[in-house]
Amino acid sequence: MNLHAIDLNLFLVFHAIYATRSVTLAGEQLNITQSAVSNSLKRLRERFNDALFVRTMEGMVPTPLAERLIGPASAGLGQLNQAIDMGRHFDVEKSKRLFRIAINEVGHLVMMPRLFNSMRELAPHIKIETVALSPAETRNGLLNGHIELAIGSWSGMGPAFYQQRLFYESFVVVMSHNNPLAQTGLTLSDYLQAEHLSFRPHGSTDLELESMLQRAGVPDQRNIVYAAAHAQGFVEIIKDSNLLVTLPSRLAQAIASHHSALTVVDVPFPVQPFQIRQQWHERVHQDPGHRWLRELAFALFNDFSTVTGLSSAHAELPSDTN
Repeated sequence: MNLHAIDLNLFLVFHAIYATRSVTLAGEQLNITQSAVSNSLKRLRERFNDALFVRTMEGMVPTPLAERLIGPASAGLGQLNQAIDMGRHFDVEKSKRLFRIAINEVGHLVMMPRLFNSMRELAPHIKIETVALSPAETRNGLLNGHIELAIGSWSGMGPAFYQQRLFYESFVVVMSHNNPLAQTGLTLSDYLQAEHLSFRPHGSTDLELESMLQRAGVPDQRNIVYAAAHAQGFVEIIKDSNLLVTLPSRLAQAIASHHSALTVVDVPFPVQPFQIRQQWHERVHQDPGHRWLRELAFALFNDFSTVTGLSSAHAELPSDTN
């Protein structure tokens, strides 16, 4: 028998009659009329070419075929109910869900240790996978479901996407403690004449810096002698040279806190803070597990303040500039 040829609701009636041994009680259990139960039983009998239940003094007694059907039918209904419940609830302590997060190397170094540790403490069986992608690749990943969440300075991705500001970020300059500019102070002229290491991870961090220089009336005239796609290794280059590297402030502070040979100073031009946001597709907006993830990220990183408990994260459409 083709599954498409039978109304699956009939199995609810079948299960109720088997459990109650009564057409009347089955109707009460399902909150439908006795005639509706009788009509469903008639359809079942026609589909299976079997009486399924025989009326006796002891009630509706199942036939041998009904006895064979009840096990698979009960298991199937149970699995359907479980699937429905899983869609409504997220069991933090038991979930083994894999979350894929698009985040560039800056976020990976600064944010992910804290986020991962908190997630594992609350949900010990979950799994995390991070990916570093371009803005276009990230958008496509969110759109097709390969990525659950994107965290970075990307602009809004379109009307089908939600975004939420986590905090504001800015830029500072990192240099060797032995760099002469660390002693005399960094002027704009010094900055433009110095040799630079440019940190260019996936994402839009470097584009933000270029845009900031442009808005400050200082076209990007840095003398870049080393362009690094990854953070690993460039610290050794900076501390053993007179190169400057301009980094997001939280990344710079995190690096300098582990390397006493480095100094962090303000950039010598006006700085307009930029937003770090989390973004997601409307497809997962109501998903309980996804909501838990983004509320946790909001609680941890909203202005990087200490938050006790998980606040209700307010989602903004990309067109909203708040």
